Amino acid sequence: MEPIRILYVNGGLMNRGGIESYMMNYYRHFNHNKIQIDFIVHNAGGYGYYDEEIKNMGGQIFVLPQKSKHPLSYTSQLKAILERNDHKIIHTHMDAMGAWVLKTAKDCGIPIRIAHSHNTQHLTTNPFKLFFLEQARKNINRYATHRMACSNMAGQWLFGNQPFQIIRNAIELEKFQYNEDIRNQIRKKYNIENDFLIGHVGRFDMQKNHAFLLDVFAKVHKVVPNSKLMLVGDGHLKNEIKKKVHELHLENAVIFTGIRNDTNLFYNAFDLFVLPSLFEGLGIVAIEAEANGCNTFLSTSVPQEAIISQNVEHIPLNINQWVEKSIFLIKNYTTRVKRDFTPKILEYNINTESFKLENTYIDLFKSNSK
Repeated sequence: MEPIRILYVNGGLMNRGGIESYMMNYYRHFNHNKIQIDFIVHNAGGYGYYDEEIKNMGGQIFVLPQKSKHPLSYTSQLKAILERNDHKIIHTHMDAMGAWVLKTAKDCGIPIRIAHSHNTQHLTTNPFKLFFLEQARKNINRYATHRMACSNMAGQWLFGNQPFQIIRNAIELEKFQYNEDIRNQIRKKYNIENDFLIGHVGRFDMQKNHAFLLDVFAKVHKVVPNSKLMLVGDGHLKNEIKKKVHELHLENAVIFTGIRNDTNLFYNAFDLFVLPSLFEGLGIVAIEAEANGCNTFLSTSVPQEAIISQNVEHIPLNINQWVEKSIFLIKNYTTRVKRDFTPKILEYNINTESFKLENTYIDLFKSNSK
């Protein structure tokens, strides 16, 4: 029997990011004799970080132009993809923008149309784009036959009072278990030694709130000179953040690692992980940090579901509160040790969660085949 082919739709190329990591984590752990994933990506030309891995696992990649720049050719090319290929299930990972894809999928007769919410806010501040995104958000329930979300906040934001299924942002827990040797290797490599290391993992854009984090760290560093900040990731605001580091005279205290394919190792080096995001659907990096046993500070814009361990503070985006709590933690800090996974952390095991989603797809496919 041929595997069920499911069409995932991503908002950009399949580069490293939270939503892309979610899709790949599940794809890797599906039984490919039962489930196969193909991908629609947006951005004519160029290649995604995960493209070769997708192809090696048997997935196809279809590239569309950006809808905002080529609206007519976008729709015609999307229809051609949907009509040429025998996908009974389409699963969009574009938040509100999935509405336009699902509308076309409905017109093409695709029976199972899943919208997935990964956020609690639109990823732009452009008024023109916001207008169209809001129109899409208001229409998404009209075109989706099924709804999924990474948290209750994310589901309620996109789907309102319509029912939805929570699909956890699950990870390979074993990769994130604390390791003392790796901690020492990374700290030696970056010349951290006995400093107190605050760490952040995430792309440099507005949502992740790096400017706020630097303002907090500047005040902490004045009180605790042997503190350092490590920023893991890349993004379009990176140069702007580097400029701010220079203006704050923190060049010797802030470490930029660039983009990494081994971010799971870096949590070992942190004494405190911070996620001061302006909004998050869940915040998969928070799950990773907690699985590693890090002390963790999250902004209250990060959903409650992201708190799955005892070592977490949920703090409003107030600089003084972040500074006070950071200094208090540093002064009362105890040595990191390996901790057992809590029952809540075990709920984010990709091995069990991928099996559940795989069976959801199979059940949906079978119900449509009757």
